[in-house]
Amino acid sequence: MDFTSFTQVILKSLQEELGDSYMVLSGIVNKNNGVRRTGITIKKEGQNIFPTIYIDGLYREDITEEEIEQLVDRLLENFESAELESDVDLSGFTEFERAREGLAFKLISAEKNKKLLATIPHKIFHNLAIVYYYTMMEAPFYGKAIVLVNNQHMKQWGTTPRQIMEAAVCNTPELFPWILDSMDEVMRGILAEDLSEDGSDRSMFLAEEEEGDWADALIEQMASDFASGKVPMYVLTNTQRLNGAACMLYPDVLKRFGEKLGRDFYILPSSVHELILVPDDESVSKEALWQIVTDINRTQVAREEILADSVYYYSRAEDRILWLL
Repeated sequence: MDFTSFTQVILKSLQEELGDSYMVLSGIVNKNNGVRRTGITIKKEGQNIFPTIYIDGLYREDITEEEIEQLVDRLLENFESAELESDVDLSGFTEFERAREGLAFKLISAEKNKKLLATIPHKIFHNLAIVYYYTMMEAPFYGKAIVLVNNQHMKQWGTTPRQIMEAAVCNTPELFPWILDSMDEVMRGILAEDLSEDGSDRSMFLAEEEEGDWADALIEQMASDFASGKVPMYVLTNTQRLNGAACMLYPDVLKRFGEKLGRDFYILPSSVHELILVPDDESVSKEALWQIVTDINRTQVAREEILADSVYYYSRAEDRILWLL
């Protein structure tokens, strides 16, 4: 069975299961980095928001009818868990004065998204691009549903790239506070999540002033680890762990880390969602770090989640991010 036939069988089976009050469609969705994926969209009559389920990774040439039946059952379960009970109020997106409160920014590859960048407001940062999106923080989305702001939206709002940028720069650290964990804590957290459904054993550090002076204490501990002879690695992301690479552009985050660490440090873009910070040390070379980044991107990161095959560097003396490789 080829992929087209596979898709048609899935469509027909889902339509039969769901009935006439639903419309089941397939289409190509353009993702980050020029990735194109096949999505199954299930539209319920009278609703303005509908889920899309991607099926590219589910296909095999030798897939059997029995396996397809099981697959359809799984897709129906996924759909039922994602289905909304009522319409979503999207009126906040139609006017800029209302939409601006939900605007945020993220980082993507400039090289891999040249066609996309021609259609959206953006700002180039080294070999990356800062792009803007609208997010709904209300239930049931809580920042996980986003709309990438394009030139048509900007025209509709009667606004400029600068106005969009200013709103997003102001909002993003508030909507998506940064978190900084040691790699040891991250690995322990992954293990804890494997052992418990809610992952409640995980150590998390939230970057909000009302939480007290925890951030300084955490960074002090990192500095102590370095002084004891370890060369630790740290993961910088946001509380949603979505598009968290943008945290390196938050005000003073890197500066505070560098001051407490007492060292400059390398910044490795492990994906669009997080960064790895590595203190500068004579035993560490930028070439070796670049090899790590490229290997991870080739073997561990989904194509649409790759940020860059690059190594960056934070200089305390210059208080800025340098692009090394």
